[in-house]
Formats: sequence, structure tokens, C-alpha cells
Amino acid sequence: WHVVTVTEESMLKKTEISELPGPSAQLFTLVKVNQDDRLVSIRLSDGSKDIFLATRGGMAIRFNESEVRAMGLVAAGVNGMKLSKGDRVIGMELLPKKGEIYLLASTGRAKRVNEDDFPVQGRYGKGVIAWKLPAEEGLAGMTAGKGTMRITVHLTNFAPKSTRLDDAPLTSRVAQKGKEVVEMREDDQVSLMTIPWEMIRT
Repeated sequence: WHVVTVTEESMLKKTEISELPGPSAQLFTLVKVNQDDRLVSIRLSDGSKDIFLATRGGMAIRFNESEVRAMGLVAAGVNGMKLSKGDRVIGMELLPKKGEIYLLASTGRAKRVNEDDFPVQGRYGKGVIAWKLPAEEGLAGMTAGKGTMRITVHLTNFAPKSTRLDDAPLTSRVAQKGKEVVEMREDDQVSLMTIPWEMIRT
């Protein structure tokens, strides 16, 4: 098993769990994060999945995990995706996964897309358009799962709200509309989306 991490600047790292220290009160560095960058997502993988990355600008890429070699704790990782100027990674998932890919925009709109709509490519490409959004709007969160799964939507100015994945319509990758899944005031926007941690049973 591996721990897979990604940062906003698309630095991707895979570390074997056997590399991690045992139970201890001492802190350790899992991944070296460069200055002006920050950790976005962390997942556990059996080494046989596809890595899916999505960006604030509505782009996404899918490639096989075998393209990322396992690294030690002191490594920073490799580039997962070519980012346009000013764009950043907002989420990562491991596919295939039961359910659909869920995309949440900064305005509270969301849509679900079948994961087969995203072709498997090579690592460090530009990817494909996941959602073509207006310039003033961007992706704020992404996950994958069954429609009954609940997520928490965090807003800039007001209290967080909860919603289910199937509150958003299932549509194609090229569809632009989506649906408002959380009520928001005009002066507010989505700042973050959090999901429940799934226990992996072997």
C-alpha cells in the first residue's frame, strides 16, 4: 500500500507505507512542500489505480498510478499535471471508484460526471476540460463516490452547509450548466469542500 499526496502546484508523491515510522509521539515529514505551495489531498492506494487531478480552472487529468514511482520521505515528488498560468490543483481522487466524479464550483453550483468521460492519458499533460466555467468562477472542490455520500461545503463568510452528491445532476463533461446545491448570498463563495474519510478494508 502507498500514501499518495498532491499539492496545489501539482507536485505528486507516492510513498510506501512501510517507509513510515511506527507509532510514536515524534513528528515526521511525509512530503516536502515547497515554499508558496501547500498540500491539497492525501489518499491511500493499493498501487493499481488511476490518479485523477482537477484544477481551479476546470481542467482535469487521469493517468495510471504506475507512472509515479515510490519515493522516500525526503522527496518532494514529481509533476502530475501541466498547469496554466495562475491555475492550481484543488483535488485528487483514485479511480475506478463506485459512483461518479463530483465537481463543485465556487458559486455553489455542482454536477456529476461519469468517470468514463475522462480518458486515461500520460502523466504531466494538460488534461481535458472537466467543466468550462466563466472567468469569475472556478472549481472549489472535487470528489468521487456514490450519490448517497454527504459532503460539507465551507463558505467564505457564512456557516458550512451539508449536501449529498446526488443533489447535483448527472451530466456529461462538456455540459456547462450544473445545479445550485447550496444557497448562497451574492457576496459569498465556496472556499473549501471536505469529505468523510473512508476506511479501507482488506
